[in-house]
Order: sequence, then structure tokens, then C-alpha cells
Amino acid sequence: MNEAELAQCHAVLGVAPGVSLEELERAFMKRNFAILQGKSGSADEVNPELEAQRLRLRTAYFKLAAHLRARQVELAREKEKLRKPRLAAGGPPPPPAPLVPPPAGLITPPVVPPRAAGDGEFALFAFDNWLVNLLVPPLLLGLVWLVNLSPLGFFLKGFHVWMHEFGHATAAWLCGFRALPLPFGWTPVEPEHSDFVYYGLLLLFGLLFLAGLKERKVWPMVAAVVLGLLQYYMTWRMPEHRQEFWWSAFGGVGGEFYLSTLFMMFFYVQLPEKFKWGACRYVFFLIGATAFLNIFLMWNQVYHGLEEIPFGSMINGEGDQGGDMNKLMDGFGWTKFQIRRTYHLLGYGCWVALGVTWAVFALRLNKLADRFLGAAHPPEEAAQG
Repeated sequence: MNEAELAQCHAVLGVAPGVSLEELERAFMKRNFAILQGKSGSADEVNPELEAQRLRLRTAYFKLAAHLRARQVELAREKEKLRKPRLAAGGPPPPPAPLVPPPAGLITPPVVPPRAAGDGEFALFAFDNWLVNLLVPPLLLGLVWLVNLSPLGFFLKGFHVWMHEFGHATAAWLCGFRALPLPFGWTPVEPEHSDFVYYGLLLLFGLLFLAGLKERKVWPMVAAVVLGLLQYYMTWRMPEHRQEFWWSAFGGVGGEFYLSTLFMMFFYVQLPEKFKWGACRYVFFLIGATAFLNIFLMWNQVYHGLEEIPFGSMINGEGDQGGDMNKLMDGFGWTKFQIRRTYHLLGYGCWVALGVTWAVFALRLNKLADRFLGAAHPPEEAAQG
């Protein structure tokens, strides 16, 4: 092919002149998928314009792929020609250089270039869509609030129970204890420390960090480091009575607040591709919003004296002295006023955290962290610019 044909193929496929076969194939698949998304009507309906675009795309792909393969063969032949005169001049070929491993500090994992925003991706699943970050979370919160006010809110009460039990369980896991959150209002916790729980969680945090480093996504790395440090402190540095306070008494209702808030805040966090988080984050946001509004509205009424503090437990009723609020008062010396004020302030603190997170991503301040790792400017774009 001449230079004009090559330039035309590059333009059709949207690739740089130095593209490799693997990069060419990815670009072809993305463009082809984007064209298929533009179809409307039934699957059998033929759109002449789209079919013409696909034909041009396939033609350019096969031409350019054949050119690259031919170029690889030519380069291999040129290397062979350069090697033969050296062998004919006499003497055996020089021995290959010994393989010396690089210093440990220089070993880095392979880097996967981040996917360009909008490449064949549904708009609501895109993390860099400013309108999605600005409008979708408040709209979802409003929708959940309306559903909670309607008779359908009864069907969402189960998320309230699950979040409560996971609050106990996550606190126990971070303290190094085995715990099993059960959906009917009970979380058995083994009193002996478990190395399996500690190192198992630590391994998961390490894998999350490496996945974020490999794909140059800063927020999974930050989350992994923060969780690892928190786990170390709660397991090895926190006194035993404070550990029991967290997983036994405070973590249930407290978990309903902070876990549901984290579920909503993670709507903005771009996890590694294998998590399929672009779609799953909507499910987690709705679960978190349902649980958070439920617990916030309830404790807001408790704080203003419209409802009583929920003593007892879900299984044994109000007379159960092993309920969370009973433990706070009898085991840890809290007063009713302290209980009301603590959860009231915790609820508003969660609102502040949500508002700050929303503002950061709505104003695109998160781009500063992305640019720190080069995620905002993939190597292909830098080469073209």
C-alpha cells in the first residue's frame, strides 16, 4: 500500500501510524461495537449507512493488518541478512548476554493502558461522564426516598437488617475474628483470634492494590492502603475491650450508617475492569441509599424524642438484655443522651461525606489524582499529541 492508502486506513480505524497488531485489533473491535450500538429497530433490519461504515471499517482493518504482517516479515528478513555476513566473516557468533535480573526496587507490574472514555460504552456506565456524576446520585437518592415513603418501602426493610449484620461482621473481620452475618438478625462471632481472617483480608487488599496499580486507577489503591492500615490497627493495636465495643455493640447501627454511606460513595470510584463496576455500582448505590435513609430518618426521630431508643434484639424482642443499645448502656456505660447524640451526629457526618464526595467528582477535582498516575493521558494519546 502507498502512503495515502495507509493514512486512510489509519483514519478509518482511528489508530496511530506505529500501531501494533494487538492494538489494531482492539481498535477495530471498539469501532465495530460502536457502529452496532447505533443500530435501531429489529436485529434483521438493514441500515445501508451503517453497513457501509462497517464495510469500510473491515476493509481498512484487513488491509492494514496484512500490511503490518508483511512489514514484520520484511524486518525479520533484514535482520537475517545482517546476521549472515557476520557469520561468514569467521568465528562463531558471540554468546548471548547473560540474563541479569533487575534490582528488586525496579521490578514493576505490567501496565494496562486505561480505556478511553466513551469507547463503545453505555453513557450511564461511564465514570468520566460529568452529567452522570452530577445528576444521577441525587436523583437516585430522591427516588429511594419516595419509595420509602410509599407502601413499597416495606419490601426494602430487608436491606436495613442485612446492613446491620454486616456492620457487626465487618468490624469483627477487621479485628481478626471469624463472623457470619445472617439475614434474620444475628451475627455469631468466634471469640478467638483467627490468622486466616486477618491474612485472608490482607491478601484481598493486596490484590485490590495490584489491580489498581496495573490499570493505573488511584482510588482502588487508596482504598486498599487505608483498609490495610485500619485492619492492622484494629487487630494488633486496639485494646480487647475496644474491639468488643466495635463488633459487639456499636458496629451494628454504626455499620448501617457508614457501610451504606460507603456503598453510595463508591458509585464514583472506578474499580478495575474485572469488577464490572460500571453497572454493579447502581445496585450497590440503591442498596446503600435504602439502608442509609431508613436508619437516618429513624434516629433523627429518636434524637428529637418522636421515637424511643430501640432496646432489645430483633430475635428475642425488647426484653433481650443482649441488644446493641443494652450493651452500650450496661456494658460500656453510655447514657441515653449519649446514644441519641452519637448516632444523630454520625448520620449528619455521613451526609457531609456524601456531599464532599459529590462535589469532588461533580467539579472534576478527582482528575488531579488520575493525572498523577497518567490515567488521564494514555500512551496512545500522548504519542498522537
